[in-house]
Amino acid sequence: MRVIVLHGSPRRGGNSDTLAEYFVNGVRETDDVEILDFILNDMNIRPCQGCETCATSEGHKCAIDDDMNQIYSAFADADIVVWATPMYWGYMTAQMKTALDRMEALAMDVRKYWLDKEFVAILTYRHHYQSTIGFFERVQDYFRFKFTPLLYCSKNETGPEDFHVSSNKEKLEEAFALGQRIGIKIIA
Repeated sequence: MRVIVLHGSPRRGGNSDTLAEYFVNGVRETDDVEILDFILNDMNIRPCQGCETCATSEGHKCAIDDDMNQIYSAFADADIVVWATPMYWGYMTAQMKTALDRMEALAMDVRKYWLDKEFVAILTYRHHYQSTIGFFERVQDYFRFKFTPLLYCSKNETGPEDFHVSSNKEKLEEAFALGQRIGIKIIA
């Protein structure tokens, strides 16, 4: 089984990274797993140029030659794709959005890249997350992937501070259990 984790946070060890780690550990309990982590903030990924080369070129190859090619290679063989990102202004980070926009090159071949993959969106937020959930739900029918969100609100409802997810044992257990459930489903 192959799991790729796209880390959208510019900060390492934050809430989305921690939940992704617990999720992956749950998957590891079910089978022999290859985990590929992509720290998007550390990668050289240019924004989509809207040139439509991917729509017309042989193999639907993107015209931009950068680190996104590493993700393209891993994505084709992935059983599970984890989109782990905090919400900034109610939407995924710029790093995650840039990588997602570049997935346009893979959109041309639904059967090879998307069909029946398990997508897990690990979204951490203070106020809003619905726009990112809405995106995945809107495209899910066309790309025919399975979609499961895992949400964590870090904001103290009665004060100005945030709480790191490491202090929330129930949420960590939820992430681990979700990894186990999805791992078992894939090997079944």
